[in-house]
Amino acid sequence: MENETRQESPDFQAATDEISSRLQQEKQSAAEALHDARDEITRKAGDYTSEAKETLFKQAEGAQRDISSNLAAFGGALRAASEHLANAQQNKASKFVLDAAGGLESLSGSLKTKPFEEVLDDLRTFGKANSGALISGSVLAGLALGRFLKSSASSAKSDMSAAGDTSDAGTYPQTNSDGDAWQPGSQVND
Repeated sequence: MENETRQESPDFQAATDEISSRLQQEKQSAAEALHDARDEITRKAGDYTSEAKETLFKQAEGAQRDISSNLAAFGGALRAASEHLANAQQNKASKFVLDAAGGLESLSGSLKTKPFEEVLDDLRTFGKANSGALISGSVLAGLALGRFLKSSASSAKSDMSAAGDTSDAGTYPQTNSDGDAWQPGSQVND
Protein backbone atom coordinates (compact mmCIF):
# COMPACT_ATOMS: atom_id res chain seq x y z
CA MET A 1 0.00 0.00 0.00
CA GLU A 2 2.74 2.31 0.77
CA ASN A 3 4.01 1.74 -2.74
CA GLU A 4 0.65 2.75 -4.27
CA THR A 5 0.61 6.01 -2.32
CA ARG A 6 4.03 6.89 -3.68
CA GLN A 7 2.85 6.22 -7.27
CA GLU A 8 -0.30 8.30 -6.87
CA SER A 9 1.65 11.13 -5.42
CA PRO A 10 3.63 11.97 -8.59
CA ASP A 11 0.46 11.65 -10.71
CA PHE A 12 -1.47 13.75 -8.24
CA GLN A 13 1.34 16.32 -8.23
CA ALA A 14 1.42 16.38 -12.04
CA ALA A 15 -2.36 16.86 -12.18
CA THR A 16 -2.17 19.62 -9.59
CA ASP A 17 0.61 21.34 -11.53
CA GLU A 18 -1.35 21.03 -14.77
CA ILE A 19 -4.52 22.44 -13.18
CA SER A 20 -2.52 25.25 -11.61
CA SER A 21 -0.89 26.00 -14.95
CA ARG A 22 -4.27 26.03 -16.71
CA LEU A 23 -5.73 28.31 -14.03
CA GLN A 24 -2.84 30.73 -14.52
CA GLN A 25 -3.34 30.65 -18.28
CA GLU A 26 -7.09 31.23 -17.92
CA LYS A 27 -6.46 34.00 -15.42
CA GLN A 28 -4.00 35.64 -17.80
CA SER A 29 -6.41 35.17 -20.73
CA ALA A 30 -9.29 36.68 -18.73
CA ALA A 31 -7.14 39.65 -17.70
CA GLU A 32 -6.17 40.25 -21.34
CA ALA A 33 -9.80 39.95 -22.46
CA LEU A 34 -10.86 42.41 -19.75
CA HIS A 35 -8.07 44.81 -20.77
CA ASP A 36 -9.09 44.53 -24.44
CA ALA A 37 -12.76 45.09 -23.56
CA ARG A 38 -11.89 48.15 -21.47
CA ASP A 39 -9.80 49.55 -24.34
CA GLU A 40 -12.65 48.90 -26.80
CA ILE A 41 -15.19 50.59 -24.52
CA THR A 42 -12.88 53.57 -24.08
CA ARG A 43 -12.36 53.83 -27.84
CA LYS A 44 -16.10 53.60 -28.57
CA ALA A 45 -16.91 56.17 -25.87
CA GLY A 46 -14.36 58.48 -27.46
CA ASP A 47 -15.93 57.90 -30.88
CA TYR A 48 -19.42 58.66 -29.56
CA THR A 49 -18.15 61.76 -27.79
CA SER A 50 -16.50 62.96 -30.98
CA GLU A 51 -19.68 62.36 -32.98
CA ALA A 52 -21.80 64.18 -30.40
CA LYS A 53 -19.36 67.09 -30.30
CA GLU A 54 -19.33 67.29 -34.10
CA THR A 55 -23.15 67.29 -34.23
CA LEU A 56 -23.31 69.93 -31.52
CA PHE A 57 -20.86 72.14 -33.37
CA LYS A 58 -22.82 71.79 -36.62
CA GLN A 59 -25.99 72.88 -34.83
CA ALA A 60 -24.12 75.71 -33.13
CA GLU A 61 -22.77 76.91 -36.48
CA GLY A 62 -26.33 77.05 -37.85
CA ALA A 63 -27.44 79.03 -34.82
CA GLN A 64 -24.33 81.18 -35.22
CA ARG A 65 -25.36 82.15 -38.76
CA ASP A 66 -28.91 82.94 -37.62
CA ILE A 67 -27.66 85.06 -34.74
CA SER A 68 -25.26 86.85 -37.07
CA SER A 69 -28.02 87.90 -39.44
CA ASN A 70 -30.28 88.92 -36.53
CA LEU A 71 -27.48 90.99 -34.97
CA ALA A 72 -26.84 92.70 -38.29
CA ALA A 73 -30.54 93.59 -38.57
CA PHE A 74 -30.63 94.80 -34.97
CA GLY A 75 -27.48 96.88 -35.58
CA GLY A 76 -29.17 98.45 -38.60
CA ALA A 77 -32.23 99.25 -36.47
CA LEU A 78 -30.01 100.84 -33.82
CA ARG A 79 -28.25 102.86 -36.52
CA ALA A 80 -31.66 104.13 -37.73
CA ALA A 81 -32.63 104.94 -34.14
CA SER A 82 -29.38 106.83 -33.76
CA GLU A 83 -30.18 108.93 -36.84
CA HIS A 84 -33.65 109.62 -35.45
CA LEU A 85 -32.13 110.72 -32.14
CA ALA A 86 -29.61 112.93 -33.95
CA ASN A 87 -32.43 114.59 -35.91
CA ALA A 88 -34.21 115.22 -32.60
CA GLN A 89 -31.08 116.98 -31.25
CA GLN A 90 -30.32 114.12 -28.83
CA ASN A 91 -26.63 113.95 -29.74
CA LYS A 92 -25.31 112.10 -26.67
CA ALA A 93 -27.97 109.43 -26.87
CA SER A 94 -27.44 109.24 -30.64
CA LYS A 95 -23.71 108.65 -30.22
CA PHE A 96 -24.31 106.01 -27.56
CA VAL A 97 -26.78 104.13 -29.76
CA LEU A 98 -24.50 104.54 -32.80
CA ASP A 99 -21.59 103.02 -30.86
CA ALA A 100 -23.80 100.12 -29.82
CA ALA A 101 -24.86 99.61 -33.45
CA GLY A 102 -21.23 99.59 -34.58
CA GLY A 103 -20.32 97.03 -31.93
CA LEU A 104 -23.22 94.78 -32.88
CA GLU A 105 -22.41 95.02 -36.58
CA SER A 106 -18.77 94.20 -35.85
CA LEU A 107 -19.82 91.21 -33.78
CA SER A 108 -22.19 90.12 -36.55
CA GLY A 109 -19.39 90.24 -39.11
CA SER A 110 -17.09 88.16 -36.93
CA LEU A 111 -19.84 85.61 -36.32
CA LYS A 112 -20.04 84.93 -40.05
CA THR A 113 -16.34 84.23 -40.50
CA LYS A 114 -14.97 82.71 -37.29
CA PRO A 115 -15.14 79.20 -35.84
CA PHE A 116 -17.50 78.68 -32.91
CA GLU A 117 -14.77 78.57 -30.23
CA GLU A 118 -13.41 81.94 -31.33
CA VAL A 119 -16.93 83.36 -31.37
CA LEU A 120 -17.37 82.46 -27.70
CA ASP A 121 -14.17 84.34 -26.88
CA ASP A 122 -15.37 87.32 -28.95
CA LEU A 123 -18.68 87.37 -27.08
CA ARG A 124 -16.85 87.52 -23.76
CA THR A 125 -14.63 90.32 -25.04
CA PHE A 126 -17.58 92.22 -26.50
CA GLY A 127 -19.50 91.95 -23.24
CA LYS A 128 -16.56 93.32 -21.27
CA ALA A 129 -15.81 96.15 -23.73
CA ASN A 130 -19.41 97.13 -24.47
CA SER A 131 -21.29 96.44 -21.28
CA GLY A 132 -23.53 99.47 -21.89
CA ALA A 133 -24.46 98.23 -25.33
CA LEU A 134 -25.12 94.78 -23.95
CA ILE A 135 -27.40 96.16 -21.24
CA SER A 136 -29.12 98.54 -23.69
CA GLY A 137 -29.64 95.73 -26.14
CA SER A 138 -31.18 93.61 -23.43
CA VAL A 139 -33.52 96.43 -22.41
CA LEU A 140 -34.50 97.14 -26.02
CA ALA A 141 -35.07 93.46 -26.67
CA GLY A 142 -37.27 93.29 -23.56
CA LEU A 143 -39.28 96.30 -24.68
CA ALA A 144 -39.69 94.89 -28.17
CA LEU A 145 -40.82 91.56 -26.74
CA GLY A 146 -43.32 93.34 -24.47
CA ARG A 147 -44.78 95.31 -27.36
CA PHE A 148 -44.98 92.19 -29.48
CA LEU A 149 -46.81 90.27 -26.76
CA LYS A 150 -49.15 93.19 -26.11
CA SER A 151 -50.01 93.57 -29.79
CA SER A 152 -50.46 89.81 -30.14
CA ALA A 153 -52.93 89.78 -27.24
CA SER A 154 -54.99 92.68 -28.61
CA SER A 155 -54.89 91.15 -32.09
CA ALA A 156 -56.18 87.87 -30.69
CA LYS A 157 -59.02 89.69 -28.91
CA SER A 158 -60.09 91.53 -32.04
CA ASP A 159 -59.96 88.28 -34.00
CA MET A 160 -62.30 86.65 -31.47
CA SER A 161 -64.71 89.59 -31.61
CA ALA A 162 -64.76 89.51 -35.40
CA ALA A 163 -65.47 85.78 -35.30
CA GLY A 164 -68.63 86.42 -33.29
CA ASP A 165 -67.40 85.40 -29.85
CA THR A 166 -70.22 86.35 -27.52
CA SER A 167 -68.72 85.15 -24.27
CA ASP A 168 -69.29 88.62 -22.75
CA ALA A 169 -72.88 88.83 -24.05
CA GLY A 170 -75.53 88.93 -21.36
CA THR A 171 -73.29 90.35 -18.64
CA TYR A 172 -74.44 93.40 -16.75
CA PRO A 173 -72.54 96.12 -14.95
CA GLN A 174 -71.91 95.42 -11.31
CA THR A 175 -72.66 99.00 -10.20
CA ASN A 176 -75.27 101.58 -11.15
CA SER A 177 -74.44 105.08 -12.35
CA ASP A 178 -74.20 106.34 -8.74
CA GLY A 179 -71.56 103.74 -7.96
CA ASP A 180 -73.90 101.69 -5.75
CA ALA A 181 -73.89 97.94 -6.08
CA TRP A 182 -76.39 96.80 -8.66
CA GLN A 183 -79.08 94.39 -7.51
CA PRO A 184 -81.15 92.19 -9.80
CA GLY A 185 -84.54 93.81 -10.33
CA SER A 186 -83.28 97.30 -9.49
CA GLN A 187 -83.46 100.07 -12.03
CA VAL A 188 -80.45 101.70 -13.59
CA ASN A 189 -80.32 105.46 -13.04
CA ASP A 190 -79.20 107.36 -16.14
